[in-house]
Amino acid sequence: MQLSKLFSFSFLQNRRPGHWSLSFILLCLSSSSASATSILPDAGQSAKREQYEFFEEKLRTVSYASLDGLKQQYAHLKGYPLYPYLERQRLYRQMDLVHRDEIEQFLSRYDGRPASYGMRSSWLRYLAEKGARSAFLANYRDGLGATITCQYLQYQLKDARNPRYWLSKVEPIWLNGQSQPDECDPVFRQWQRAGMMTEEMVMGRIEKAATSGNPRLVPYLKRKLPASVQHLADRWLAVRNNPAHILSFSRYSFSHPDYEQPMVVYGLKRLAWQDSDKAVKAYNHYSQKKLFSDDELMAIHRVIALSKAIDNKPDAGEWLRLADVKGAEEDVKRWHLSYLLRQRKWGDVLALINTAPQSMRRNDNFMYWQARALEAQGYHEQADELYNDLAGQRHYYGFLASAKVGQKPALLHKPAPHDAKAIQTVATLPSAQRAYEFLQMGRQLEARREWYYLLTHIDTANVKDAALLASEWGWYDQSIISFSRSGYLNDIEKRFPLAYANEFTSVGETYNVQPAFAMAIARRESSFRADAVSPAGAAGLMQLMPGTARYLAQRNADARRQSNIPTLNRTALFEPANNLQYGVQYLRYLGDKLGDNPVLISASYNAGWRKVLEWLPETTAMETDIWIENIPYKETRHYVKAVMAYRYIYEYQLGAPSALFQQLAESAIPSAERMDSRRQAMQLAPD
Repeated sequence: MQLSKLFSFSFLQNRRPGHWSLSFILLCLSSSSASATSILPDAGQSAKREQYEFFEEKLRTVSYASLDGLKQQYAHLKGYPLYPYLERQRLYRQMDLVHRDEIEQFLSRYDGRPASYGMRSSWLRYLAEKGARSAFLANYRDGLGATITCQYLQYQLKDARNPRYWLSKVEPIWLNGQSQPDECDPVFRQWQRAGMMTEEMVMGRIEKAATSGNPRLVPYLKRKLPASVQHLADRWLAVRNNPAHILSFSRYSFSHPDYEQPMVVYGLKRLAWQDSDKAVKAYNHYSQKKLFSDDELMAIHRVIALSKAIDNKPDAGEWLRLADVKGAEEDVKRWHLSYLLRQRKWGDVLALINTAPQSMRRNDNFMYWQARALEAQGYHEQADELYNDLAGQRHYYGFLASAKVGQKPALLHKPAPHDAKAIQTVATLPSAQRAYEFLQMGRQLEARREWYYLLTHIDTANVKDAALLASEWGWYDQSIISFSRSGYLNDIEKRFPLAYANEFTSVGETYNVQPAFAMAIARRESSFRADAVSPAGAAGLMQLMPGTARYLAQRNADARRQSNIPTLNRTALFEPANNLQYGVQYLRYLGDKLGDNPVLISASYNAGWRKVLEWLPETTAMETDIWIENIPYKETRHYVKAVMAYRYIYEYQLGAPSALFQQLAESAIPSAERMDSRRQAMQLAPD
């Protein structure tokens, strides 16, 4: 079959208009009498991409009988970086024993590379389906999931001289809180017959299913227990569904202490986050029985103390002192500090910091708060010394310290050394070439897979060159990620690129939102990755929820008395223009609700404005830096600090540095009462 015949008139009619360039079609049609190999030497890279996409689609649609002939037609693309993906596509269609040699050669050649991802698993599943035991065993590798591992164990156990050796490998598969595939059932049965599915094993899996897995698995596992302990499975479900169940003290006789004690520890820690006072009641009861190890006591003290500190309970200080002991997790000390800051007990703040480990005392936040405490107690010289030490650093606390001593924040910008030869060397690596080709086709996922492979398989010294290469390509998110991996953090212009700057400026003018603020949000949310999706479903550059975008579109339509509302699903939000439009508009919406307070807006963008209103001080304003330090959500706390720092960096990048951190250092977060009064005065809707 000649190449020209692949471009049948009917096929071209069915293509999307404009998908194939006229020059490419003419190039192919003019080659009807020439071999396919003669096309490419004179063809540009753009034409190669078009040919690749053409053959990729044909490999999906032609009949099985035509695949070998099609292979001959794309053989001329062997020098093209994405050729392995064509071979992968064909071999997926020809996954049978007839093509075993080709498949195994491909797996060997591209082992561990993105082009082979998932292929070995598919091949092994096919071999298992066909009962090709010897081929399966020859191609098996560890780490391909429970289905394949259990099939492997089935084959090994079939004629094993020492079955207990293979059965000993079943335990980690069994001890899983999720349901396991059907392929594991024969192995589990043999394991059970060998007496290795003990009562302890079953209870261990019930605990995993109840605490971190699939609780619907518990009734199934319950049947595998002796009748005398089956009630413990029910109890695990009861504690999982309602941790206050541990307050039913009569139910916990501890006739089976090894099984009941983990339930109580689990329930206590969960109950502490729901109702710390009830958790204390349970703790007082069970601690008398001396059930808990020292590590468990430390863990229980921690969750009760943190819960009480976050809720600002009257006895929070007492519990924080109990939890803040040698060996405790760092967040205990941090929340102890935050609680004392909220109480403005500056002497206690200094005492706490002075008793902290040296490593913690040198942390940015501890240095800043030590300086603040010294300043509050009149030790200005010592405070300024610490502020000056911090002021030379590029981060949130360094910028705050700069404001305290009247200095401009230090950005410490230093362009990364540009070695053109080294960058070109990286650019010629096959994984870089494949990433670039996918990038040009707009196929971000495949491009990122190749880029990640590149970053993990080049010398650390060359990661910086890869970062510069990605920057030259305008691949903002991977340039940012690559610079972070390289450890070269002082090239501010590359790490904080002016991505979509004109668009941010234009939309910002429409909604009266500073472009530096919106860019800081986008930089924190997605690193300017247009196709980013969060676990919660937020999409695009500014990580908008589709429901939020639709709500804003509806508001626009209502304001303009329009009936047509644009369709805004996740796909639409992958378009930067749409995402910026609604992302910046959402910042304006939050600004109207929150008095244009940048800290409250940032916190609301991350956690939701209703939640942020719950965190406001009740009746008296609170210094902004203290309020930020007491944000209950760790993610939101870090988010606000980062966005404030990023905003200043982008103001500098855009040539309009402000007194942002001076304002933060001198301002206060309004009380809930004042915010409510403002809402009523402005007649803001409670939407």
